[in-house]
Amino acid sequence: MAKNYSKKLIGHGLVSAVLAASSVSPALAQGERPDFSGVWTSYADPNAAPTSAAGFDGAGAPLPFTDEGRIRREEYQQIVVSTAGDDSGGTSRENPGAFCVTYGMPTMMLSVGAYPIEFIQRPDQFTIIYEVESETRRVYFEDRALPEERRFPNRQGYSVGRWEGNTLVVETTSLTDGQDQLNFPHSDQARITEQFSMHTDDNGTKVITYEMMMTDPVYYTEAVTTTRQWAPLPNGQIIAYNCPEEPWLKLLALRRAQLRAGEPITATMADVYATEMYE
Repeated sequence: MAKNYSKKLIGHGLVSAVLAASSVSPALAQGERPDFSGVWTSYADPNAAPTSAAGFDGAGAPLPFTDEGRIRREEYQQIVVSTAGDDSGGTSRENPGAFCVTYGMPTMMLSVGAYPIEFIQRPDQFTIIYEVESETRRVYFEDRALPEERRFPNRQGYSVGRWEGNTLVVETTSLTDGQDQLNFPHSDQARITEQFSMHTDDNGTKVITYEMMMTDPVYYTEAVTTTRQWAPLPNGQIIAYNCPEEPWLKLLALRRAQLRAGEPITATMADVYATEMYE
């Protein structure tokens, strides 16, 4: 299945403006917690104008990068572009999805619509499965969460959930460096807060409103935020596939070395495989 990693930049805003936007259907107003279980895709509001790309916002305001964050972002954007190894003068742009690398957080949650996502809800755990690379997150409710010193950093981080009324709130930490996150690159000091709420639209369709806020003192001077809405995918199923990320990370390392040495960025996966032969 083809992977499309060329999504538009997602806008950001003030924390209060986004987190205050949750809506809850009248059916849930009495305190009944929603069940998010099922397979979901991007929601198209029947009363709104159609968008050009399901699941993705248009370009928003520039992200509030720190000086360090801007340097890291610009460096990454340089090393993923390579020149052809001939006289054609052509270039190519690499992306982790092309090398079967899981998207990581927050990209996997912001890409729903291009591919579906599945939620499995239990009293003690909320499981999230995105179709691309069968990328999986497990959100543990507070009484099951491990202490921070026992958490293992990874691309999806470690997520702890709690209920605030009818809204599921998820806090994610223990992230590894997210230099290749498409819309919101981040460091390993990033912290992501998500809110999931549900309402029913005028046509009786259940709609999940998803709100994301991320703070990172290395990359950003203030919190970055975005919102998504999802609808059930009728008879939807998730197709499983996966492969490792190590070759992609090694390619980035080779290209960074070329960049810092003032050399043309020409390293390819063939160079990665040749390097591995002698390790």
